[in-house]
Amino acid sequence: MFDAGMTLSYILAIIIGLLSAFLINKAAPNLNGFVKFFLVPFLVIYIMLVLFRLIFPGLNKFGKNFKNYVTDNTANDIHAMSYVEIFPPIFAVFIIIVVLLYTGIFK
Repeated sequence: MFDAGMTLSYILAIIIGLLSAFLINKAAPNLNGFVKFFLVPFLVIYIMLVLFRLIFPGLNKFGKNFKNYVTDNTANDIHAMSYVEIFPPIFAVFIIIVVLLYTGIFK
């Protein structure tokens, strides 16, 4: 079955496609805009996506594992620093100060 989610191979293919549009624009600025900003980048994205799926079949699994690792570490670090308990009161004080500054009470 074909995976329709945003995966690492999609992200890499899109970055390479955008880079190809930039390089074509820099190399041939007088080329038709449809060709250099639509046709060529989509062709490059499709070709790179097919190549990534054929050459690196485990690329999406690596991306998913990396995402899970970063998510788990970030969630654990935020919980360990207790910012979840500290941030709401600090944010409320910040909003009150901004409202008071906007109303001009400190003039």
